[in-house]
Amino acid sequence: MTTPIVDLHNLTKIYTGKPEPAVADISFTLQPGEIVALLGPNGAGKTTTIKMLLGLITPTTGQALVCGYDTAVPWQRQRAMPHLGAVLEGARNIYWRLSPTANLRYFGTLRGVPKQELEQRIEFWLNRLDLQDVAHKEVRFFSRGMQQKVAIAAALLHEPDSLLLDEPTLGLDVQAAKLVETIIVELAEQGKAILLTTHMMALAERLASQILIMNGGQTIAHGDTNTLRYQFPKDTAVEIWLNGVMGEGDVRWFEHKYDNLKIAHQKEATVLAWPDASQQQILQLFADLDAHAYVVNRIERREANLEELFLRLLEAPSVTV
Repeated sequence: MTTPIVDLHNLTKIYTGKPEPAVADISFTLQPGEIVALLGPNGAGKTTTIKMLLGLITPTTGQALVCGYDTAVPWQRQRAMPHLGAVLEGARNIYWRLSPTANLRYFGTLRGVPKQELEQRIEFWLNRLDLQDVAHKEVRFFSRGMQQKVAIAAALLHEPDSLLLDEPTLGLDVQAAKLVETIIVELAEQGKAILLTTHMMALAERLASQILIMNGGQTIAHGDTNTLRYQFPKDTAVEIWLNGVMGEGDVRWFEHKYDNLKIAHQKEATVLAWPDASQQQILQLFADLDAHAYVVNRIERREANLEELFLRLLEAPSVTV
């Protein structure tokens, strides 16, 4: 196995006056070319973990190593930072009164990009992220998604070995989000290690080779994306699509009568999702639907997706693949 670019050992952070640790004994690695998705509800400890990795917060115990350098030790942090690029959600990663070009010149110079290469890299990333038409406009007039793209370009200018992306597609339209996804995959193919935090389970499922799920500062699941789900019963859900929108009174009646049945509206249709329903239960449900004059459009079975597994994991014992 290759030497990991990022290596977290038993990382723990306890804030003064807080009874419980914000992060408790977190360990994982980032290998070259690997995309790891760090998932968890708000307050799970994801941002604290990333800030310890970046050396912005000193861990209470444990180590965050980048290319072998401990980011909690000032002189080692200086050696580690050229290997890292980061875009933090909710933070001002760029200067709003500067244009994309001026931002990239500033951050490129700050990070030691050779002057003769800097202009070429700026031009490349402005074009790659479709920013060339606004290259000289002040960032403060941009949408949140456009600002996010400038921040991603700034994080990549010095060609880091590892990239930390906190909600990278937040605020992006569909086309821009797809472009960022494509770039993330390309960077991984080039050997860069990428740590991705997101609330978009479908994004994590598409991109990540490894999933780490946190809750209450602890790891509750960690493993290969394709095999993590097999740590749990391979539940399937029955989906029943009805023509028309079910009335609120009927929604309450059906969900009260049938345990675990969830009913949602999809435009002009109604979708009933029922995990692990037996054939006899489905036949009884069909009889009730017919008695209420609802027309079934289609019925299908599907395996639980990552979002459903994520919700189940929050209530399950910790597992590691």
